Amino acid sequence: MEPSKIKDVGEVIRRVRKSKGLRLEDLADDKISPATISNIERGIAHVHQSKVYYIVNKLGISMEHVPSILLEQKEELDEVRFNLFSIDTLINLEDARGALKELEEMDLDDHHPYAAMYQHLKGKAYLYLKNWKRAERCLGAAINLSSQNNDIENTEALSFLNLSSCCYYQNEIEKALEFVYSGLDAFKREHGNKYIRLYLIRNEVTFLDRLGRSVEGLRVIQDVWDQLKGFEDTDTVLFFYLARAELLSKTGMIDEAAEYATQGLKIAKISKTHMFIFNLYLTLGSLYTSNGQWKKAERCIHTTLASKHLMSSENPLTDAYIRLGKLNLLQEKRVEAKEAYEMAIANAEKLNDAPRLITALKAMGDYFKTCGEKLEASPYYERALKLAQQYNYRKDESELHFCLALCYQDNNQQEFQNSLLNIYESKKRLESREEGAF
Repeated sequence: MEPSKIKDVGEVIRRVRKSKGLRLEDLADDKISPATISNIERGIAHVHQSKVYYIVNKLGISMEHVPSILLEQKEELDEVRFNLFSIDTLINLEDARGALKELEEMDLDDHHPYAAMYQHLKGKAYLYLKNWKRAERCLGAAINLSSQNNDIENTEALSFLNLSSCCYYQNEIEKALEFVYSGLDAFKREHGNKYIRLYLIRNEVTFLDRLGRSVEGLRVIQDVWDQLKGFEDTDTVLFFYLARAELLSKTGMIDEAAEYATQGLKIAKISKTHMFIFNLYLTLGSLYTSNGQWKKAERCIHTTLASKHLMSSENPLTDAYIRLGKLNLLQEKRVEAKEAYEMAIANAEKLNDAPRLITALKAMGDYFKTCGEKLEASPYYERALKLAQQYNYRKDESELHFCLALCYQDNNQQEFQNSLLNIYESKKRLESREEGAF
């Protein structure tokens, strides 16, 4: 019997067994084990044909009826697949609770051909509801089920993608990056949902940036850039324009960064994508600040803040307040600068956004240091340092030890010496990690 035929017959056996309310153990006897029956149902090719015919006869299935049973099953599977597609749409429309209710009503068991996708959608719904533990549990189940079956939907890679987002939202960036790499390894180009690979790379760039690994992130973008041509998801295309501009800025390539930000802004305006209009204007504002074009910078930043009511997420507001604070400080508007930094800290605290909170706290410390108030700066640096250590942000940790050393240099020699030692240790850890990345 050909492998494809065995798989078809296995599907029929599973269907008939389930319709009779029988467990694998109920069918097993001294001639065939539950494990062998399970292998037959899953279409495992190495099972001997005699075992297949034995279980077919035991269930009273006529081989002549297999084609009609398969046709009926195909129609049912098509309906299940469409229902799962509709539920996925519900989740994307932010009705995760409604999606979970429909999934519970479907109640697919782990042997169903769409069991992996079923578990993945449960995990995705819990992710939208910020129920991290349940999301991780369901996505883990989807990965296990995908590896046991022919994963034609790339469900395993998709589940790793959502697991990476789940960790990211919990500020576990290193772990999130590991899941991205697992997803890229699991991705099968010959199977469906080819967009998943670009989504994984999108997360990879985000996480590398959060970890301060700008050069690596820029290299990833350069490698994938040509694949964006003709890609239908405008949000993803705009993400890469924004990320390229931001990372070029961080590596000192200001003029090139401005070109990509401007190109992205043109696309965002045509597509009326408010989030990216906000972020790209904000990036341009920072670039103009770096070039000393303060009027243009102020115009860009105030344009972003004027459109904050259109934002689907409040997280980028922290960036806007930080950059407004920097611009005000450069123009000697110290009161306005402090107010902007205070709003940045408050917004990041409200959203439990650890990476942005670290940046905001450091910015406030820099503000006090610039004003000559080093003792006022140190509590902000210390708080940012604790967060950086908690979430393993090595580059931030190293920079904050240096900031604290400058604060203690003239005021507390013991703490100054401790900071110097910490700078050495953190630099050593950072260099060790960077060597391991190449």
